[in-house]
Amino acid sequence: MSTLASPVGTRRVLVVDDSRAMQAIIRRVLESQALGRTEVETVASGEAALDALERGLPNLIVSDWHMPGMSGIELLQTVRQLGHSDLAVGFVTTETTPSLLQQALTNGAAFIVHKPFHDHELLAAVGNVLSRPAVAEPGAVSPEPVQGVRALRRFIQAWMPGVPFRVIEGEKFDSTHLTSQNLLAVYSPEEGGNLCALAAANLPALCMLGGSAIQADPKDIRRAIQDGTPSQEMIDSGIAFFRDMTPLLLSQIGVSDARFKGANLVARDFAKLRAAVDSSVARADYRLSVPGYGDGRLVFIRA
Repeated sequence: MSTLASPVGTRRVLVVDDSRAMQAIIRRVLESQALGRTEVETVASGEAALDALERGLPNLIVSDWHMPGMSGIELLQTVRQLGHSDLAVGFVTTETTPSLLQQALTNGAAFIVHKPFHDHELLAAVGNVLSRPAVAEPGAVSPEPVQGVRALRRFIQAWMPGVPFRVIEGEKFDSTHLTSQNLLAVYSPEEGGNLCALAAANLPALCMLGGSAIQADPKDIRRAIQDGTPSQEMIDSGIAFFRDMTPLLLSQIGVSDARFKGANLVARDFAKLRAAVDSSVARADYRLSVPGYGDGRLVFIRA
């Protein structure tokens, strides 16, 4: 199925939201000259969106999450089940539950913008999608799923909404990057048995991830990093980060059918942690950089 005929160079966006006011707000932003020639169609439900797809594919769907009848995540899953693996779907939503947002990212959501939003946030997210190659025709070979650092960036973006950050891939997290306390998470096979994977975050990464997710005061996050004293809420949020990203983490290192077993703070001289981060087994290493906080380190290791 091809896209509907439009003037050459014009991109089409389908907006799905049960609020007419929100439809109008999104239309105003997207039809601004900042995006070039953009046609916007609005519908009020997931069911109406599927009907619109029968008339032709847009370049992008921008959907609410919570709507009567079919929800936004159900719309995304249905779009994928219909074979539109290349059709970009982004969310503009009040939903902030990390596990639900990860479900959207796992299903290939192009972006998640939280309501209320600034115009520039939506323009940046949509502009990034519309600058990519056009939607492929059915039967064309789909690109590989988003993996590695791109997938992690999306997860962290959902975890720390509104916080600017960079993720740098490939710089090994070794024992020289361990701090006084480090968060160590372990994963075991679904059927029980020995450890099959682990993840670790040093103290700056823990404080940035945990503190930003609970919207802690930036001064408290900086103090926790400097003094090595994360609050219990930061620690609990860091543990939840490793729990909720289990599917993504395991895909990074080629492990399947595993579950999150638990996580704890361990000291720099914890022998098993030092041996793990200094090893060269299957692993994925990342540096997390947040302006004002500095750099932290993350690693996912197959045991």
